[in-house]
Amino acid sequence: VWTASRMMMGGGTDGGRSRVPALQIRSSSGQVVQEVADNSGKGKLFFKNFFPSKPETSSVPQDFRYPPPLWEFTNINDEQIGRAIQKMKPYKATMTGTIPNSVFVNAKDALIPHLGPLFRATHNLAYYPDAWSLTETLVLKKPGKPDYRAPDAWRPIVL
Repeated sequence: VWTASRMMMGGGTDGGRSRVPALQIRSSSGQVVQEVADNSGKGKLFFKNFFPSKPETSSVPQDFRYPPPLWEFTNINDEQIGRAIQKMKPYKATMTGTIPNSVFVNAKDALIPHLGPLFRATHNLAYYPDAWSLTETLVLKKPGKPDYRAPDAWRPIVL
């Protein structure tokens, strides 16, 4: 009820309206070098900020000796799937076009016998669907930042 009331009192919004202010790129002395106002430019700036490029040389020594594994991989079983579904928050946001968590939570007993073979097949066949590697990333304000025109005042959340 509180959430619904808050949404009703918030006034109408334009779903296409930009909610991220124009971002400012500053020099080391603090002077504004560039201001990015369009969504495409903001996206590129966030991408550069959230996903820095790889270093030219690896920090791992070439002759590094890894310790023996602490555990041996075993394929997922139905009990593990059941525990994972049990931990799901039914109304938490999921990726666009996917099944809501509430379906898994409420139909767990009917779904597990079908999900288990599918998940085990991905390992047995060494097949990882391309769609599973895609993510939706939301950009949220870091709380308490004094100026949200700085790209580092924002953080990514992956659904």
